[in-house]
Amino acid sequence: MKTSDIIGMGLMLFAFFLGAGNLIFPAWAGYQAGSNLWWSYLGYVLTDVGLSLFAIVAIARAGSPDALTEALPAGLGTLFWVIVYIVIGPAFAIPRTGVVAYDVGVAPWLGSHSPVYQGIHSVIFFAIVLWLCLFPGRLVTVIGKVLLPVLAVTLMSIYLAMIVEPSAAHFTPATGGNWAVQPVSEGVLQGYLTMDTFGAMAFGIAIITALKAYGIEDRKRLVRYTLISSVIAGVGLCAVYAGLFYLGALGRFHLDHAAGGGQILTVMVYQLLGNWGQAALSIVIILACLTTAVGVGTSCGEYFAQRWPKIPYRFWISSICALSAIVANVGLQTLITLSVPIVITLYPLAIVMVFAQLMPRGFWQISPGLLRLTLSVVLCFSILDGIKSSGVVGDLHDLNWIPLFDSSLAWLLPAMVCIVCGWTYQSVRRRSLVIGKGVS
Repeated sequence: MKTSDIIGMGLMLFAFFLGAGNLIFPAWAGYQAGSNLWWSYLGYVLTDVGLSLFAIVAIARAGSPDALTEALPAGLGTLFWVIVYIVIGPAFAIPRTGVVAYDVGVAPWLGSHSPVYQGIHSVIFFAIVLWLCLFPGRLVTVIGKVLLPVLAVTLMSIYLAMIVEPSAAHFTPATGGNWAVQPVSEGVLQGYLTMDTFGAMAFGIAIITALKAYGIEDRKRLVRYTLISSVIAGVGLCAVYAGLFYLGALGRFHLDHAAGGGQILTVMVYQLLGNWGQAALSIVIILACLTTAVGVGTSCGEYFAQRWPKIPYRFWISSICALSAIVANVGLQTLITLSVPIVITLYPLAIVMVFAQLMPRGFWQISPGLLRLTLSVVLCFSILDGIKSSGVVGDLHDLNWIPLFDSSLAWLLPAMVCIVCGWTYQSVRRRSLVIGKGVS
């Protein structure tokens, strides 16, 4: 591949990731973290960028998303992927793009958040998404000729304006809670909410398909070029997130009680750049949300069409867009509230499967049996994390003896214990078998 082709692949991946959550969550996290913004930024980048890029490489190494769950019984593996594609599809991620595009890109110019206007916007937005999903080649033109240049100019203008802002010399303390005492773990949780690791599992196969179009079939070369493309996308995302965290922290001087990341972006860009900046931000937000909606929607439609081939892709993508248009009208905060327990429950399973796929083959390899055991244990603890985050049964203070339970990471230590102890047992057993064969 030419260098320009590799860079283009990385930029395409960057554009796919830079969607609704990737713009509003960093600004909101920076606002909440205040003077702790860089610690929160570290946690956020670890779970958002780090895990996402690892997931893409894991998909390239495995060859397909289903290969990640091959250690699971067939029914459970299928159920996992169906739930993941529903969550990143019509249940949350795709509708969220429509909501953010309206809240940040359209509503500021209408002067109100009328449900009627939002409903009209949802119909138009997802009609465009459907059209682009049916003719995905047109998306390349949108990304290459419109989105990235406008995005680069807008973000550079915002960042330069932030640097000369007088109040940028110091930041107020965090809003309280974990933002004040555990900013890294709180950043980790915010990285969870973008669901980019799930998205990476969907985008990963798209990257592999694109690389194969260049004649790259060898697994090692696929992994190599996927890794390079992922690093390019990761560097771009880290730079954008750093600016958005900084912008959010700066917003504490202009907003006493922000309602969310969308409001912070709108107010701060207008404060720094006026109407022209707001217009550019609207274009960037709408195009970024369209790009993500099309990327995720296409991946979901193709997955369901492959899983149930008797039902055509056009039916799946039409259904996904129609459902997304309906769900988008429940509001961003409601979507986030409903999705948090599901994301916190499923995310650890995806992390463990990605980790297992990235382990070197041979001596360090995790066996299917050990992976099944680890996933079972992780699921038990992540369900507790999910129940806690839902708030339906109180604060569960009686379970605070579980390490990291208060940070919604109760699954982490049990997962590490299972993997270390299980791998040690595997190694001892393997060595005993070798010695036994040598003696005989």
